[in-house]
Amino acid sequence: MIKRIVNFFKYIYETTQLGFYYICLVLSKGFFFYFYLLFYLFEKIFHIRFFENIKNFFKRIQNEPLYFLVLVFICTSFIFYQNYLYVDNNDITYVDTDIVNKDGEEKTDSPPQEYMDEPGRDPNGGYSNNETNLYRKYGKYDINNLNFDELKATNGDVVCWITVDGTNVNYPVVQTADNDYYLKHDILKNYRSSGWVFMDFRNEIDLTDSNTIFYGHNLLNKTSFGSLQTLFTDKWFNNSNHYIVVTTPTGKYVYEVFSVYTIEPEVYYLQNNFYLDEDYQNFLNTLKSRSKYNFNVDLNINDRIITLSTCTDDNLGRKVFHAKLISS
Repeated sequence: MIKRIVNFFKYIYETTQLGFYYICLVLSKGFFFYFYLLFYLFEKIFHIRFFENIKNFFKRIQNEPLYFLVLVFICTSFIFYQNYLYVDNNDITYVDTDIVNKDGEEKTDSPPQEYMDEPGRDPNGGYSNNETNLYRKYGKYDINNLNFDELKATNGDVVCWITVDGTNVNYPVVQTADNDYYLKHDILKNYRSSGWVFMDFRNEIDLTDSNTIFYGHNLLNKTSFGSLQTLFTDKWFNNSNHYIVVTTPTGKYVYEVFSVYTIEPEVYYLQNNFYLDEDYQNFLNTLKSRSKYNFNVDLNINDRIITLSTCTDDNLGRKVFHAKLISS
């Protein structure tokens, strides 16, 4: 009886192994076949023996699935390495609860001494210029020591700085003539799939619109707007002060979150100004009613709000966060 059971599992293992081998073989043939055709074409055009050797190489490895698996491993490792090198995790940022109780003077909790002593750390805020990870470089800055002249010298598109309590969001914000450029470019204007946090091109940079909108990618390693997922947790709702601070060259603006939700892609919540007070009040009521949590924040037509928008994990919907101005 035991021998039969052992033979059964052995049969299952061998069948699975054989099936995996044939799947890899099919993928290998299909993948390397195109390279074989390419160099076959080069050989016919240029009549160079080098292209014939390359053609024969791809013809030979079509029947060797191991080469395909090695290629997949190398590509996967490269992708993970790129993510680690350029968009590694930031430290969580906290906004002091007393930020709105000190006549407009804002501050953040003091970081522990071991954080200040970290190698490469600039005691005046952020990392030194030797730091290659841009999200880490800017994510560790103290919002009380921002130098907008330096930021604008790095990129003239910088308009403000945004910090969300209890998340990794602590970055300079850029704005340009459209909402496409910074989806694929970082703050140094280098092409980067992780993009950068940016303000809607329609908004005024002095935050005077009824609704000022910020965008950022939902990155898996929780940088950019990836850590905003935290706002959907009971822990953040119960323990955070719900503050978002937007710092500009002329001052700091403190906002209190009043709505968090996910929704199908739409333009409704992306309206930035309203002609009729009634329309704006209905707009605010709708945003508030969508929220996963009841933040007990009153809203009226005199309020100015900000909206943070990012994609859902499956990239089919939107995660949306709204906050009301309570101090400036």
